[in-house]
Amino acid sequence: MKAGIIGWPGSGRDAIFVALTGLARPPFGSTEPRQGEALVPDERLDRLSAVFQPQKHTLARVEFFLPHPPGLPQEALKASLEKVRDTDVLLLVLRNFPLAGAPAPDPAGDLAKIESELILSDYLVVEKRLERLAEERKRGKKNDPEELELLGRAQAELEANRPLRLDRSLARPPKLRGFAFLSAKPLLAVINNGDDDGRPVELPSGPQVVVRGRLEEDLAALSPDEAAEFLADYGLAEVAADRVIREVYGLMGLISFFTVGEDECRAWTIRSGETALEAAGAIHSDIQKGFIRAEVVAYDDFALAGGLSEAKKKGSFRLEGKTYLVADGDIVHFRFNI
Repeated sequence: MKAGIIGWPGSGRDAIFVALTGLARPPFGSTEPRQGEALVPDERLDRLSAVFQPQKHTLARVEFFLPHPPGLPQEALKASLEKVRDTDVLLLVLRNFPLAGAPAPDPAGDLAKIESELILSDYLVVEKRLERLAEERKRGKKNDPEELELLGRAQAELEANRPLRLDRSLARPPKLRGFAFLSAKPLLAVINNGDDDGRPVELPSGPQVVVRGRLEEDLAALSPDEAAEFLADYGLAEVAADRVIREVYGLMGLISFFTVGEDECRAWTIRSGETALEAAGAIHSDIQKGFIRAEVVAYDDFALAGGLSEAKKKGSFRLEGKTYLVADGDIVHFRFNI
């Protein structure tokens, strides 16, 4: 999964990127895009590895992408938006701390302005596509009626200044996937507060997470023991990356299932509601292609039984077919033949 970090220049995007990935800041004035990742913490996988003692312990990962386009604020923002079209979710950094030479912080106002930019960008894409379809009709070529209907509805929503993510039927239909609409992407507001301010702010809508960016940037450079002491001093229960990842998982409806064994214990990320066949494809297309059945035990049942063989004896071990809906925490072994 890939998250794009956007926001006005001066909002503290660099500090947030460092806090999330642990990577150092780029040289001053750099315009190169930055990519990094963070591990998705999961105590369940830790406990599974303690039981199986595998050679590899592989947590799920979230990739973070930060474009660094040059130019004036408005130009830089528009260029940033074009560069995050291939991401799955947007993290919008909103300044909520005083900045020399800048107006007083206005997170709600900044959110509204950037949301309008997302909507305008999508509207121009829809308008261009509809114009092309109209030209094709004039030349006698038939349009795809489903695409035409969806684009018409999308245009109406955007004209009303409503982001496409508010309408699930417009946010994720296969016919519109290729357009990579920005306002259709899930959006998490990252409120970048000062060092001593952990309070949320009032926003008109949507989820938010409060991060003390500069503080968390310093925290990312510390050892685990130093970080634990630092967190305690500032009354923080966990680092920013863990909180942001949890919010993103909830926002996107993501869950984890596990594969276990002496070679590797690993967490895999899928969307809630996906089938065993789709989960198999998350591991490898060959497993999906040759799918026979899935051997499944819920993590809680495994923990209660104390092991796989004990779970089988208690009747907690199940054989499931292609249409089984994988649940969060399922331990799955796929039987397949290619």
